Amino acid sequence: MVSMGCVISIKDVKTTCRRPVGVIIGFISQFLVMPLLTFSLAHALQIKAEFAIGMLIVGCSPGGTVSNLYTYWTNGDICLSVVMTTASVILAFGMMPLNLFIYSRSWTDEASVIPYTDIVITLVCILVPVAVGMLIRYKLSRWAPIVEKINSIMALIGIPVSITLNGLINPGMFTSGWKVWFASVTLPFMGFSIGYGMALLLKQSHSKCRAIAFETGCQNVALTLTLILMTFADHPDFADLMTFPSLFGIFMMIDPLILVAIWRVWTKYHTNKNPSNNCNEFVNDMYEKDMETVVPAATD
Repeated sequence: MVSMGCVISIKDVKTTCRRPVGVIIGFISQFLVMPLLTFSLAHALQIKAEFAIGMLIVGCSPGGTVSNLYTYWTNGDICLSVVMTTASVILAFGMMPLNLFIYSRSWTDEASVIPYTDIVITLVCILVPVAVGMLIRYKLSRWAPIVEKINSIMALIGIPVSITLNGLINPGMFTSGWKVWFASVTLPFMGFSIGYGMALLLKQSHSKCRAIAFETGCQNVALTLTLILMTFADHPDFADLMTFPSLFGIFMMIDPLILVAIWRVWTKYHTNKNPSNNCNEFVNDMYEKDMETVVPAATD
């Protein structure tokens, strides 16, 4: 998150907030489409209730900081990604219990205990490092690219470490049925497709589409696991409840890596094939940013 702060400015944040179309799309895809999609997928696959509850909680969770990282690696709109993540965490105070109340009745009568303290901690873990990164860019601009690259490498190293620890903590998830595996693998891709498609239909730039796509498909799994722990700690099938979020957490990091690799290969291929097209998207995105800055000023 410090790296994210090193590549955005207060001006970027103001521009994004002034024209919050991307944030609104992110809200719709994150809190309206994803819970319904998860609920429908669980019923379509007839997944066991204990697995389905964990799956539903994942679908009702806000976006996680992992989305910011993949947006950064695909040259997406990082500022929009960070603003969407922050907004989704704040909105989770109301939308998470509402969605769980609406959809969870198919499998349980227990009222979920929303970990509000952990939501606040998540919010702090987003805003403070980003603010530090922005301060570095403002005060020590020469150091910003160095900090950005170092932290990006650390984040890349952190992915296999996180996957390994996840497997060691809950090894039972690897023996779950094919339905749970299928849902864990495909749900992130479904989220990416929905987010990107909605943004594209509403004529957002491709950099914004990528940011919205990753924000939709990457959930805050840590918050999901905390909620399950607080609500179902004494449940006889507690391990099963933890299975889907744990497995999803692994594929939530692997699936986007596949997309990042595809995007980088595609970009390099087209750059080598026709250098004149190399900057087309960049020019379009920069033009849009300029218009976002100039138009409000002219209106004022």
